[in-house]
Amino acid sequence: MPDAAPADWWQTVYNDIVADLLLVRKDGDELRATIRFLLDAADLSPGDRVLDQGCGIGSLSLPLARAGLRVIGIDQAETYIARANAQRESASCEYYVADALSYRANPPVDVVLNWNTSFGNADEARNREMLLRAFESLRPEGRIVLDYQHVARVMHQFRGAFVQRLLDDRGETLLLRESELDLAEGSLRQRWTIVLPEGRTSVRHTAIRLYLPHDLAAMLTGVGFTEVRFFGGVRGEALAIDSPRCILIARRPGP
Repeated sequence: MPDAAPADWWQTVYNDIVADLLLVRKDGDELRATIRFLLDAADLSPGDRVLDQGCGIGSLSLPLARAGLRVIGIDQAETYIARANAQRESASCEYYVADALSYRANPPVDVVLNWNTSFGNADEARNREMLLRAFESLRPEGRIVLDYQHVARVMHQFRGAFVQRLLDDRGETLLLRESELDLAEGSLRQRWTIVLPEGRTSVRHTAIRLYLPHDLAAMLTGVGFTEVRFFGGVRGEALAIDSPRCILIARRPGP
């Protein structure tokens, strides 16, 4: 694998094939549990405003809008924003092609949502910038919800390869993700190999930082957040070594 992923890795990795494989939510029960968790744990009420950093194709922001929230979704991938807009049912959703490292919501929102490991794909300074933009996008007493891979579990149950399949009218598409832990650097490097039905193959590389829960909490408090809480999944369970995810909720202090 290469020493580092290119700075514009998202432009080649996150295409429509990857969206169909990884971003389309096929488990209705899991989606409903996620919406319930966000409403309860982030203390959301109908009419509240939410910024979805890295919204992808709207897999989470659209159901939140149906639950009565006003949602702004941003993503760098133009094709993803186009797909989200195509599914938009009302003016309670707004989607923009924008970079979460620079975008600030105006007027401020009640909750910033950073879901499905949208965070951690850059160097330390730029990762911090994403959290700072979230802080600046919130009203006083607003909350951030940060959903990240549970690094302790990833390392404890490490798997070097995952294969996912997509069947459609074109045939079968395969996605092979090969992973390599770089413990000295603190990163997870991945090689993405996509095999299309006609046999054509493409290969891309990514790298994500390995932040333990206390690292994430320190980064949140470092940009001004307080009252950091941890959860191990969307059922509201406590964070443990075998938890599926590491979810943090923190608050921007009041005036």
